[in-house]
Amino acid sequence: MDYKSFVEKERSLLIAPAGYGKTHTIAECLKYTEGRQLILTHTHAGVASIKQKLTDMKISSGLYSVETISSFCRKYVHSFWPNDEIPPQGVNSKLDQCYHSFIVDKASYIVGLSLVQKVIRSSYQGLFVDEYQDCSLAQHLVILSLSKCMPTRLLGDPLQGIFDFKDTLVDFDKDLSNFELAAELDIPFRWRKKGNNYALGDIIKSFREPLSKSEAITCEMNTKAAFYVIKVKDGDLNRKDSNYRERLSNLIANKNSNPDFDNLLIITPEYIEEVNGKMVKKGGIKDRLDILSKVDFTKSVNLLEAIDDKTFYSLAIEIDSFISSVKRSPKPLKKIFNILCGLFYKTSPTNNKNKGLSDWFSVKPSSIKEDFNIKNKQGAEKELSSKLTTIISTLLDNPSSESFYNLIQFLRYDLRLRSSRRRELVNSITKSLKDSYRQDISVHESMLAHKNLMRRVGRKTEGKCIGTTLLTKGLEFDTVAILDAHKFDCPKNFYVALTRCCKNLVIFTSSNVLFDK
Repeated sequence: MDYKSFVEKERSLLIAPAGYGKTHTIAECLKYTEGRQLILTHTHAGVASIKQKLTDMKISSGLYSVETISSFCRKYVHSFWPNDEIPPQGVNSKLDQCYHSFIVDKASYIVGLSLVQKVIRSSYQGLFVDEYQDCSLAQHLVILSLSKCMPTRLLGDPLQGIFDFKDTLVDFDKDLSNFELAAELDIPFRWRKKGNNYALGDIIKSFREPLSKSEAITCEMNTKAAFYVIKVKDGDLNRKDSNYRERLSNLIANKNSNPDFDNLLIITPEYIEEVNGKMVKKGGIKDRLDILSKVDFTKSVNLLEAIDDKTFYSLAIEIDSFISSVKRSPKPLKKIFNILCGLFYKTSPTNNKNKGLSDWFSVKPSSIKEDFNIKNKQGAEKELSSKLTTIISTLLDNPSSESFYNLIQFLRYDLRLRSSRRRELVNSITKSLKDSYRQDISVHESMLAHKNLMRRVGRKTEGKCIGTTLLTKGLEFDTVAILDAHKFDCPKNFYVALTRCCKNLVIFTSSNVLFDK
């Protein structure tokens, strides 16, 4: 790879498969650039991954700035477009979609203005765009505008184009004719690193060509290469004593104490399934939580969530609504309870005393005016019950984000209630409540600011996690377990799943032959 030649071109393109040294290439290219370089990608996970790798390679942070395309667009639109014309964000999915479409559409115009381009050139002297296969045509127009004011280098892989935009994704052959193809990386460097798995990398590489042509592949067990194929029956995950459950739960528990299995990513497919005569989308949050309830007995697996999942915003809005209307509400405790059910388990397991909301809140028949009460406790719990009553009374008498924050913290740390498996949701709501009363803004406004910050700085993903291919793009784990591989309906999604591992790959499937049409 001739890094210098790639950098010196005004518009250049590099085909870069996952694990083939793309970030290393960016790092090497930075050695041949002058001034600060702008690096754009699509996800907060991708931002975090690039930053970490460049840090590990001891590339000075003064040489680059890493952002998502969305955050970059948002920054310039909010700076140069009248704010009263910008649609609201995070209110509901339809309006949220309007917001993001508006931002990208106006960004292509704004960054094309001569005045704005002067501002951009004063900040950056070159541009790298990662994961270009995930660009929508609208985002592509933004990049084209940027390419008019600074050298632009694109890195991507058509086989990894899995983002589901309403508009069409960029076509490498049709839309990138103005960019010169510099090279195609062909060595799976990730698996050749010391401590990683050379043989596993070669197996994954062998799948690339047939998957790119939507041809069938055969997954054959190879224990020497740490490539494990576990045959399961469709639906076995729902059966208590199935081999599927046992093997997956043992993998999560890491009973052999292999450190490679402490860094574990579980990937579930997203697909459409007929249920009671209706076509239902599977693989969402509820399905992943259901899987964890059946196999994660150590409670060690973190649920990966979309940064803009509507629940974050809807719950924040619900809290704001409660604060503003609680004194007029006929059943305020019921509203508090319903909000808390989004953050804590309603009931506790039989072997875990006083860990659910129902252990502290009593439910009366709905015919009674106030159908919720705080339970009277005896003994050591009497003082805690009294404190809970006081905190609730304070919230009802003086409703605010601070008093709601104090309630949640008391439930978490004094009563030690079991928080929802959606830990990111719980932590985000808690932080938004705290920022809300400190900055004197609504909880919803605070949540928007929190999420926008996450987009800019990214988030670290460590330990054991579960997610979809879309949520795990750009991430690397020592061990990857792909569930129900036979249910993947898109070769691109499966390829992305395959390429998240470094040392071990476990595939649960009902058939060794996949994508056999």
